[in-house]
Amino acid sequence: MTADGLPVEAAPGSFDQLATVFPEGQVDRDDSQVVLLRLRPELLTARTVAGGSADGWVAYSKICTHAGCSVGLFGIDDRPPDVLRTLVCPCHQSVFDPVDAAQTLGGPAPRPLPQLPIGIDPEGFLVARGGFNGPVGPITWSEG
Repeated sequence: MTADGLPVEAAPGSFDQLATVFPEGQVDRDDSQVVLLRLRPELLTARTVAGGSADGWVAYSKICTHAGCSVGLFGIDDRPPDVLRTLVCPCHQSVFDPVDAAQTLGGPAPRPLPQLPIGIDPEGFLVARGGFNGPVGPITWSEG
């Protein structure tokens, strides 16, 4: 759902766009923020597809696994020889790979962003198909 509580349509469109969304009924919870991206399906690794992508759509927790800041920057470096897509936490510059299950590429984050498995319902809207595949936020959040 959007912050306005509207469902997100899985309509074909442009790739490499970022949106912040929420699981239905969780818009008011800070730890439920989700980074939603549509990437070219052929770019996604098997690990990302197995984690629950749908037609190139992927969803990850927006809460950095280092210190709990919002991962809200999406960059594309298209300098040869490869194109690199990254999610970046602006607080301490942790970098994650959205093509490969949000694996950590750099910075202090100790683990990937948890992936939220998504699918497309019969009406053509994106839906969560379960919970995040790991704890949301820094490990210290779950120690208390």
